[in-house]
Amino acid sequence: MFLLPLLLKRSVYFAAFFLLLTPMLQAQEFGNKTVPHKVVYKLKQAQLQSALPANALSMTQAHQLIGAEKVRQKFPHATGVRVPENARLKKPTVDLTLIYELSYNAAFSFEEVQTALLRTGQVDYVEPLYIREPLHQPNDPASDSTKTTQFYLKQVQAYGGWTVEKGDTTMVIGVLDTGFRLTHRDLQAKVKHTYSDPIDGIDNDGDGFIDNFTGWDFGDDDNNVSFADKANGSAEHGTAVAGVAAAATNNGSGMAGMGYNALYMPLKVFSSNPGGSFGGYEAIVYAADKGCKVINISWGGTGSSKYEQDIINYAVLEKDALVVAAAGNTNAHVYIYPAAYDNVLSVGGASSTDLKYRTHTYNYNIDLISPSAGIYTTGINSDSAYFVVGGTSFAAPTVAGGAALVRTHFPELNARQVAERLRASTDNIYTLPGNKPYFEMLGTGRFNLKKALKLLNLKSVRCLTFAPRPKQRMAAGQSIVIDADFVNFLAPTSALQITLTSLSPYVSIEQGSLAPGQLGTMAGAATGERPFVIHISEDAPMNHTVYLRLGYADDGYADFQHFELLVNQGFATLTANNLHLSLNSEGNLGYDRNRKLGIGAKYRGRMPVLFESSLMLATEGGLVADNLQDSKKKYDQDFVPLQLARLHENTPLAEQEVRSLMQTNLTGFPKLEVKTVGYAWSSAPDQDYVIVEYQITNKSTDTIQELHAGLYADWNIYNYFKNAVVWNDSLQMSYAFSTIASYPYAAIKILTPEQQIFHATADDTAENDSTVLKDGSYTNAEKYKLIANGKRRLSAGGTTGADVAHVFGGTTLNVAPDQTKTIAFAILAGEDLKALKLHAEAAQQKYRSIKSGAAPAAATFNICAADTVEIVPAGGRNFHFYADAAGKNLLATGFRYTVAASAQSSTIYVANADSVLTSIAVPVEVQVEPAPKASFAAPYAQTNTALQLTDKSAYATAWEWDFGDGGTSTDQHPIHTFRKPGSYNVKLTVTDKLNCQRHTLTQTLQVFATAPNLYPNPVKDYLALALTEPLTPATTPVLTLRDVTGKVVAAPFSSADEFHVYYDLRALSPGVYHVHVTYLGTSYTRRVLVRR
Repeated sequence: MFLLPLLLKRSVYFAAFFLLLTPMLQAQEFGNKTVPHKVVYKLKQAQLQSALPANALSMTQAHQLIGAEKVRQKFPHATGVRVPENARLKKPTVDLTLIYELSYNAAFSFEEVQTALLRTGQVDYVEPLYIREPLHQPNDPASDSTKTTQFYLKQVQAYGGWTVEKGDTTMVIGVLDTGFRLTHRDLQAKVKHTYSDPIDGIDNDGDGFIDNFTGWDFGDDDNNVSFADKANGSAEHGTAVAGVAAAATNNGSGMAGMGYNALYMPLKVFSSNPGGSFGGYEAIVYAADKGCKVINISWGGTGSSKYEQDIINYAVLEKDALVVAAAGNTNAHVYIYPAAYDNVLSVGGASSTDLKYRTHTYNYNIDLISPSAGIYTTGINSDSAYFVVGGTSFAAPTVAGGAALVRTHFPELNARQVAERLRASTDNIYTLPGNKPYFEMLGTGRFNLKKALKLLNLKSVRCLTFAPRPKQRMAAGQSIVIDADFVNFLAPTSALQITLTSLSPYVSIEQGSLAPGQLGTMAGAATGERPFVIHISEDAPMNHTVYLRLGYADDGYADFQHFELLVNQGFATLTANNLHLSLNSEGNLGYDRNRKLGIGAKYRGRMPVLFESSLMLATEGGLVADNLQDSKKKYDQDFVPLQLARLHENTPLAEQEVRSLMQTNLTGFPKLEVKTVGYAWSSAPDQDYVIVEYQITNKSTDTIQELHAGLYADWNIYNYFKNAVVWNDSLQMSYAFSTIASYPYAAIKILTPEQQIFHATADDTAENDSTVLKDGSYTNAEKYKLIANGKRRLSAGGTTGADVAHVFGGTTLNVAPDQTKTIAFAILAGEDLKALKLHAEAAQQKYRSIKSGAAPAAATFNICAADTVEIVPAGGRNFHFYADAAGKNLLATGFRYTVAASAQSSTIYVANADSVLTSIAVPVEVQVEPAPKASFAAPYAQTNTALQLTDKSAYATAWEWDFGDGGTSTDQHPIHTFRKPGSYNVKLTVTDKLNCQRHTLTQTLQVFATAPNLYPNPVKDYLALALTEPLTPATTPVLTLRDVTGKVVAAPFSSADEFHVYYDLRALSPGVYHVHVTYLGTSYTRRVLVRR
């Protein structure tokens, strides 16, 4: 939520944007000038230091690391006395005792000091000390330099005001300026002295200042507040300002100060020595602590500071001192500080005719204007010198003097209420034609002292919080809900109406009314259940600043207030894990091209480590598209946003995603569309990197022969002049680190398979044909050398360090029209190189998991030798087909692949290529079915006895048996019974499982009788003995032949085979014979008839 604890809240940004709007942490970025080798830092409250990071430095270690030469508590005597509760509106206490000033060794940079102190975890902020300048403007030559009357007193109706209130000497205006002529006749009697500390060389009142009887010199740290000749070129400035605010009045000589009887406290804040110190904010604390109820500031500069805002808050909220400041002398809509801080009454400049003075500042933060040209005031040339001056430096003290009178007249009002009374009682100036271009940018009008003192029913309602609700997208086409809180500082309202309007044609109001009605003094109101709603148009420009106006209306009361919002932001920030990274819509990482929007790259809350980064694209034509500085130090802006960067939460792929779309815009360069997607996760092991992916589509009509794509990264780790960058081939990563401090490493790793590009450069590089000097800007030729020459210089910075950068990317060939190529990087950080390597491996694994298609299922195809086979994997549209498991030999890409006919089996490896990365390759077996071969055992058989035939075929899945006796079977191991002995041709035909081929085997099977058998009978020549099993020496039968008388007759052996023994009976006489056979242990007797 945006807290606006002030009379007129300054500009407000959408909360998420405000947190990301971080300028580069370099001293020169904070303002025009800073004190060299000195910083101010504020400790966190004790309860906020309880959970320090594990790697935090102790404060002593931090001081030693940066060579701290002097550390002192800046405001040891600051007290926490509060003003009445109704003046604070429950705002947090400002504890100035937590603020320290540190002087450091000149060998260290501001960034190093800031980094070391923040690493303690005990420090809220670290900032340089500004050197502000007096807002004096030399008198315009065209003005009437002889004019000696104080016309401005009449212009602001001072005379009418003095009839109401002349103030008294208890009211003191703190005048913080260049120095004073204390003896001037119109100033001498108006000095506020500290009688508790006379000039005696002793700090009598124990306030830490010795002999501060007449103020204090914070520029030179002494008690001499007198002006110094030529000091800061504005020796007369302080004397002139004091005269306007508090010169002696009604003394019959010289001039009249606006504060009439009020005294002034002279506080010198600029050194008497050119280039000396500036002590403006120390003086504010002093003035507030010493009881000044009004503090005039007629100096300032650009650039805001948390430290300075703390000081303002202390003075106004804690000490009830009204701070009045000059708004500036620049004819532009700019912000000058401290006038632009919260809780400051900002005073702009008016001409003698109430027009905005032509050279003075205008903005919606100005509260009112007062005459600022031709101002007659006290001078320094003598005690009776006067002269004419100009600038808002002299408008501010007219209001400060008036404020002193208002505070005296209305002692019950606190500082903010007095400021509101001054603001609410001005004269309208916007009816003047010359002021119409600055409508409501000059505050409510021109200061009128008489009205401020006399009007009794002044009203002033202010909005104290004006905050878009969290997690809304301030994007084109979106409606935004805004909550607001209000306080009525002055007289009660009766029928208050508040209306929100838009000054921009790109923002409309959907709900912009609130009717609080009656509000008492210091009473509050809120939008509550009826919040404001605005709508951002679809055609809103990128990073468009919108001013929203709150109008207040009540009986006799009309007022306004403006708020500033940045809509349709062109960047978004990934914050899901330890590494926070901004991505914009024009190719930059970290910051936009001006380094104003975005947070850079921050690891674990430390200082940003990335100064500048951009996508670079190049083709064979020699041109480079990027968003980096060219040779004239102007940003190329070669990318045009098509869809602005937007943050998406809890997407299917990541906890956070940033997406954008842009197009190249470079004469002579191919038209390319680039979709950028950033991913972030919070859980281990993915909490220390983000992934940035670029999907590059060729929108031209020609094929791009060579497309080079890479990231330029300029690292600022700790001290950016002491960095090194190194290429790591095994991890495909380049990393950068500080060569002088223990500080996190940062790296970029490529996640997609590319022909790689890497080129390191540094400010100490000797430029030649193969290297480029890092000098803050590059010609197109230098950029092309960096991006289009593969891997060149693999390190920079060496062991001592330098200001380093590098380009890291890849080259892809032959990108056809409408073809998209993707290149992805991990941006990593780690406490050391070991951690960085682990994070790199985790990033590669994560990217593969989210950017690989589902692996196809493993499969086996069985085919005939003469067949082809078509592999059509499921679960995808595009696949890579490889000949090897490692994926080195790509056979084809597509949704199918045909394997040619072959007698050999093979394995094809298939990977899903639908996504950026291919999946793992799975095997698809192509098995060629082998030819079947019939085989079976053919033993002998016996008649009428079941015989099982055993199949011994190879690669057979079907069998056809033919037993040779008319019998068949399709069993693998059939059982068959032969009825007659004899030789049978048994045939087996087998078939493979795919029915590709058949094979037949025929074998002869002998079938034996069950018992031995003699035949033929009757026999004529030869008698055969049929055996029951194959003949062996052990189974040879014994045959005996007898005639009818019992006489043994010879039966000569004739021959034998495996199944028979043959006997020659040709010599026997016809007749009947008895044959006795002994066979296999059994005897058989048969009668045989021999015939002739």
